[in-house]
Amino acid sequence: MRQFTAVAVRNNNAPGRLSSIPLAAALLALVALVPVSAAATPRHFDIATQALSTALGEFARQSDRQILFSTTVVDARRTEGIKGELEPEAALSQLLRGSGLGYRVTADDTILVLARAQDESGESGSEQTVPLSREGEGNVELAEVLVTAQKREESAQKAAIAISVVEPEALLSVTAPEQLTKLVPAVQISATGTSPLIYVRGVGTLSGNPYTDAAVAVNYDGIYLGRPSSISGLYYDMERIEVLKGPQGTLYGRNSTGGAMNILPARPVLGSNSMDATLSAGNFDAVNAQAALNLALSDAVALRLASSAYSHSGYMSDGTYSERGRGGRIQLLVDPGTSWNLRLSSDYFHLGGTGPSGTILGAITPTGSLVAAPYGRDVGLHDPRTDAFLSSSAAFVDVSGAVFGPNATRPGLDNNYYGVHAEFKADLGVGDLVVLPAWRRADRDETFNPSAFALTSDETDEQYSIEARLSGTAGSIDWLGGAFYFDESVKSTFVVDNRIQGGVQYIDSQNDSWAGFGRLTWNLTDRMRLTGAGRYTDDRKDFDGRAETLQAVCFQRTVLGNPNAVCPDIRRLPANFTSVAQAMADIGYVLSTDPSGRPVYVDPTNPLYVLYQLTVTPVNQSLSTSKFTWRAGVEFDVGPSSLLYASVETGYRSGGFSFSSLKPTVNPESITAYTVGSKNRFWDNRVQLNVEGFFWKYKDQQNTHFGRGANGEVELVTENIGESTNKGIEVELLVKPLPNTLLRADVQYLDAEYDRFIYSDLDNSPTGQPGTIAPVTGCPTQFDSTAGNWIVDCSGFPAQFSPEWTMNFGVQQTIPIPNNLKLVADAGTHYQSSTVQLFEQLSAFAPGSYWMSDASLALASQDDRWSLTAYVENIEDKRVATSMLYNGLPSTVGASLSPPRTYGLRLRASF
Repeated sequence: MRQFTAVAVRNNNAPGRLSSIPLAAALLALVALVPVSAAATPRHFDIATQALSTALGEFARQSDRQILFSTTVVDARRTEGIKGELEPEAALSQLLRGSGLGYRVTADDTILVLARAQDESGESGSEQTVPLSREGEGNVELAEVLVTAQKREESAQKAAIAISVVEPEALLSVTAPEQLTKLVPAVQISATGTSPLIYVRGVGTLSGNPYTDAAVAVNYDGIYLGRPSSISGLYYDMERIEVLKGPQGTLYGRNSTGGAMNILPARPVLGSNSMDATLSAGNFDAVNAQAALNLALSDAVALRLASSAYSHSGYMSDGTYSERGRGGRIQLLVDPGTSWNLRLSSDYFHLGGTGPSGTILGAITPTGSLVAAPYGRDVGLHDPRTDAFLSSSAAFVDVSGAVFGPNATRPGLDNNYYGVHAEFKADLGVGDLVVLPAWRRADRDETFNPSAFALTSDETDEQYSIEARLSGTAGSIDWLGGAFYFDESVKSTFVVDNRIQGGVQYIDSQNDSWAGFGRLTWNLTDRMRLTGAGRYTDDRKDFDGRAETLQAVCFQRTVLGNPNAVCPDIRRLPANFTSVAQAMADIGYVLSTDPSGRPVYVDPTNPLYVLYQLTVTPVNQSLSTSKFTWRAGVEFDVGPSSLLYASVETGYRSGGFSFSSLKPTVNPESITAYTVGSKNRFWDNRVQLNVEGFFWKYKDQQNTHFGRGANGEVELVTENIGESTNKGIEVELLVKPLPNTLLRADVQYLDAEYDRFIYSDLDNSPTGQPGTIAPVTGCPTQFDSTAGNWIVDCSGFPAQFSPEWTMNFGVQQTIPIPNNLKLVADAGTHYQSSTVQLFEQLSAFAPGSYWMSDASLALASQDDRWSLTAYVENIEDKRVATSMLYNGLPSTVGASLSPPRTYGLRLRASF
């Protein structure tokens, strides 16, 4: 065993303990008691921000562990401290985080804090971060993962919540949120322009428009992001991503029925000058460059700069589905080592390219038969083959008496995202204060083609928020209280180009939300805790909007009642129009009125042949809602490394609006979630087994779909039409059977079914023949002759974006080779069963089950200062539908797809 030399004397502050005396910087200091058992029993730590050497002494006292460290490297460093219930080794990892130091635990349980690449004699060689290990036992333990999901830093294994953590190494190739789907089995994220649809265990938001809030809250560096479109371009220089599964109705100040995703960048580190750079290149002209620089400006000030630039050419045959991103982040940490610290952060990101695009899968005839598109899934919406399909009889539109035809409006992105926020922490004596003020803005100019039509948005989203929390301990009670304020404004001009139907929506909305929240944890014993938490939320929303909708009508078919009439001379909406008047002027139509006095645009050369009906839908509404949500939980330490927990928690999502002449407002939705789980480490910390069962009751579910308005026009309606029961089990397993081998598995079974899902749809049957043509749906329908509409009942059908089985498996093998090098081979695969995505429950278009696998092989230095990695993603080359949409006019189904097989080389270096 290594031999260390130390000189020590009696410490007057702790009888019987030893304390180091002044020595030459090259000597080692000994701090602590005689060795004690290595059992990983959680202890309460309270170590303030201070010099690392002093903090290590406090750690030794509070943990009753013996620790050795070198004053040469430790004295110049500081730590942010720790507070809370942690296993000693997890607490030490937290103290050392960002210091460039590691540690080993010897056979006699002495902890050795080592400088990078310090050899047995204490001399420094090449830089190396020493991993957690136990000498003499021939194994390396699983590392602890620290999380802050409960507004405190703790080991993920000790957090009595449903949480998955994505670590930085898994995010190196992630540029868009939909790529996270294969990393967390509980999550489904679709590629729908820059407004991804995020679902957690069957709970999510089908619409990406600004009328309603997201069911899964996204928080960047502790700041709530009001618009899902604002989560692009954040995934560089990361510390981790936390995915919380289930409602977060007590510690987070905004809506969350499905869960939360916490995106956490790396923070500045005091006393450290370092740089990390990554450069990747691959097929589809892919380039991804990332860099981060940490500078110690003084003992109390650190600066961190990070940047990202990436691009790739189109994944589709028409050149669409390309990306180009450029961004940067700057953070300044001021920590004088007293009772407060302040971190300032600013970030910017520009997103260009075409963005995610898709393909047409097929069409549905009036008789309900399916006509599959005669081409592969790599054929884009602007490919001549798609144009031919949309101009065929398969895409004939009854109301206009003509085929749908090609769409000339191409997708494109020119989006800019900005943010500034601060984090102020202070020890007030009575408790620890945290204040988070923030401002964020998004300027979006984008066009997206979801399903044979184009959506163009010229939108500005701006939000202000501030959160304040105070936490502390009173006897056996840990307490936390906080308040949150959120102010958001959205101004948008939204253009819909559906070739023979479309229009413009003008939006000016305001959202103000106040919330107060608190949590009490009663430590009944050293092993058992009870938790109670609550939040009161008050939301007010004001919406001032106007929708001007155009619908091409074959006058002979719809008015004169000749179902066999054809109107092939219809002039379709022009590409890239910005107003109704401009669109009509471009195709030569003039404003007039029909026999009933309704405004229409007509072809002056044939005014009674084809016309465009004009419908104006103003929505000037306000909504005020308030809700108290709560959580109750119990947790029990079955053993030093085994936790058993159970909880019940409620959550809600505020109401919203839609441009509907029949249903302009949407009521809030709510959820109650029951959870039972167990987190365990076995076999000397080499096996991690976590099991969780969940049972959710989801009520008044908000859902978005195409429908018909009061005058028969096509509307995008959001309404409360669903209730479901979502239940299942998730099992996570990590095994490190050998020092250089890691096996991982994560399996989720989900049974999500609609208990009630009923809505109405207007009748589109020919004039004089009501109730003869039912709406396109896979659900039972019944015609209501009194109301003149159809009742659609999807009760008992599976919930959307809820695959029954989702599984991740992986293995990592490290092979040491001569000259201080190693090979690291990593392979993983993701499986999920068939998934319903279409609102209409059209099972013929449901994406089937699939496997999607990735692999990499890296040559790296033993100290991980550099690596060269060859990688391949989506080995099977599966083009999986991540979101699908039924377009009722041409009766086509379109889909946005996952990327094809990609591969390349990645070079990474640290200095």
